[in-house]
Amino acid sequence: MSAADSEHGHATLSAWVRAGLAHFAADCFTQPPPAIAALGALTEDWPRRRRQDLAVLANTDAALGRLARAFAAQPAELFLLALTGEVEADFLVDLALAELQAPERAARPALHLACALSASLFPSAALTPLALAESALVRSGLLRIGGDGPLPLRWLHCEPRLWAALCGATAPWPGTQRLQAADTELPAATRARIDTLAAALAEDALDALVLRGAPFSGRGRLAAALAQRLGRPALLIDAETWADDGALAAACQWCEWLPVLRPRLGPGEQFVAPPRAEYAGPLLLLLGEAGAVAGAQVLEETLAAPSADERRAQWAAAGVAAPPAALLAGPAIGGLLRRAARLQGDDISARLLAARRQLAAPQLRQLAQPVAPVAANALVLPAAIAAELDEFVIRCEQRERAWRDLGPSACAGAGPGVRALFAGESGTGKTLAAAVVATRLGAPLYRVDLGALMNKYIGETEKNLAALLDHAAGTDVMLLFDEADALFGRRGEGGDSGERYANMLTNYLLTRIEAHPGIVVLTCNHRGRIDSAFTRRLDAIVDFPLPGPAERLALWQAHLGARAPAEAELRHLATYADLAGGHIRNAVIAAAAQCPQGPLPLALLARMLGREYRKLGRALPPALLALS
Repeated sequence: MSAADSEHGHATLSAWVRAGLAHFAADCFTQPPPAIAALGALTEDWPRRRRQDLAVLANTDAALGRLARAFAAQPAELFLLALTGEVEADFLVDLALAELQAPERAARPALHLACALSASLFPSAALTPLALAESALVRSGLLRIGGDGPLPLRWLHCEPRLWAALCGATAPWPGTQRLQAADTELPAATRARIDTLAAALAEDALDALVLRGAPFSGRGRLAAALAQRLGRPALLIDAETWADDGALAAACQWCEWLPVLRPRLGPGEQFVAPPRAEYAGPLLLLLGEAGAVAGAQVLEETLAAPSADERRAQWAAAGVAAPPAALLAGPAIGGLLRRAARLQGDDISARLLAARRQLAAPQLRQLAQPVAPVAANALVLPAAIAAELDEFVIRCEQRERAWRDLGPSACAGAGPGVRALFAGESGTGKTLAAAVVATRLGAPLYRVDLGALMNKYIGETEKNLAALLDHAAGTDVMLLFDEADALFGRRGEGGDSGERYANMLTNYLLTRIEAHPGIVVLTCNHRGRIDSAFTRRLDAIVDFPLPGPAERLALWQAHLGARAPAEAELRHLATYADLAGGHIRNAVIAAAAQCPQGPLPLALLARMLGREYRKLGRALPPALLALS
């Protein structure tokens, strides 16, 4: 559809309306009032224009041309649509209408005037108020009847945004977004499906085409590519807006916009498209893993993940020699590159990491909080535990190719997801270890907010978890479930309804975490509290013991840095203060606040340690009590 066609069609209809009003006024007035004369139309033009203008309009490829062809057998209805539209666009038409309806003060044409116009201008197709209320244009949502009281005294209305769209306006419809096609960001396997899917849409036999994938997987890009094949723009619309806005549905029908909806569904939920008399075409639905779609003719397409070679080629085309080891789809990589280009700095790796945080933040921050990167030397662990952590990092680095060349049993159900449990008492470094792992992998880390995730309404927790995992998969961020036994605890016997629901929630969590393609770390204070069915699904379990004297000495040194007291005093603290690293950190920071400069006195450190012991309900060891 060209802008010239739209402009020509609108000008033709505008002249058609003016000529019809002038002709009708000639039957009502012996001398045309100034408001009628201002229209600039000749009354004798109407017999010629009545059919000629419609024929000209029907030959255009604009929305108004499609309307003219569809309603060629109902010219009176089409005239009333044009009249109600021009009321919203042409002040001279408003003045003429006020003159014709005087002494009424209605701003829009009343049904009795509309019927009189139809009888005068189209004698063979005259309308009555009852017939007009059941007309095709009213049923299709193009014309609306407003007001109260008897039908003849009510008025006709065309939504201004709808009329503007029919006339070729390019301003975006509120609550919608035009999707731009970018086939090059889609994997080859998805590009190969575009023509087949477009042909299925073109047959008009589908109720809906469902495109499944994580955010940034290319669902919107694929929808736009399909619309482009059909010669139509793709319009992303809120599901609530689609349900409430009949004028938008009518605009999609006659402007040939392809509606793309992104409903938020949880497991077990079903999307039922609201019946829309205004729109008769298929819907495109962008969904994650959860939810189903009702309909007799629904086709589903799950977007393929790009191969490692495709990702490398996209990074190389952008000039990135050492890209991040992230399993990202093409649109996510494109989004990262655009965000990184807006950031300052010479280190492209640092800019890409910052861009990854920006990419994930808007959606994930609703249910999780970012954790700042931590240097590896900030973590003090026994050698054996540090070796286990190194092995876990290697497992994460090899998560896409660990099963290559293995047997069919090993490859069955293989996926890039990695799951680990960090178990140990509070303060032993579990959360810090997760942050160090994320830093070594160059991945953003998000700590899941259990308060935001859990919801008292049945089904909402599962919906929140599905959204969290979908967004984490789309941006390939690492997730940290602190105090995971609150979610992944042992299942009960199901004796009451609350316990049965808790068991169902745990079952769903286990299934989704196992299928998640990203890296997930769970922490808990007691390993035995985690459901035994989940431990089998874990790729690594790392037990964090309380530090021994050697580890405590290293912890004191790592925390105190240049403000450490004498070596002998540090050894004294490490020997007798049998606390975890978290408590040591608290004591050091509290002491530093009291003594802003220089080495921290041993007596001050011992006093602050006494507070940490009191938190635990324990007494300060006698060897330290004398120092405090």
